[in-house]
Amino acid sequence: MTSISEFRRILVDTSAWIALMNRKDRLHERAAAFHREYGASVRRVTTWGIVSETYTWLRYHIGHEAGQHWLQTQAALQSTGFLEVIYPTPEFDSGVRAILSRYADQDLSYVDAFSIHVIRSSKDLDAAFAFDHHFSLAGVPVVPGDGQEQVT
Repeated sequence: MTSISEFRRILVDTSAWIALMNRKDRLHERAAAFHREYGASVRRVTTWGIVSETYTWLRYHIGHEAGQHWLQTQAALQSTGFLEVIYPTPEFDSGVRAILSRYADQDLSYVDAFSIHVIRSSKDLDAAFAFDHHFSLAGVPVVPGDGQEQVT
């Protein structure tokens, strides 16, 4: 499945949120164009860890107001049903640890491994909207393109 029109649910990674929220990011235009292209028909999914990483990056690199704006945006998207946030449960821990062990040769963060576990355990997540090559390990398309890692 590679056509955007076929996507039902897509996981949005920290790298995509940062590119969307930071107009100075070198990938902002590419991320914004992709975000507009798949529109409201595709449900966005993210994780608590991605929300946390995005807030922290914005707070540390741009400032308090940018971090707060992200939290307000995330909450608004979630309240309308446009965005689903998946929260960790104790049952996820063993799956995350298995991914970290299996890919010990990769520089995966715990949040990356959690996200990969979410994708693998969700039958209806069609792609990862990311600029992080690690998501190719999840076995789903990484969109909008070549998986070029974001430089921050």
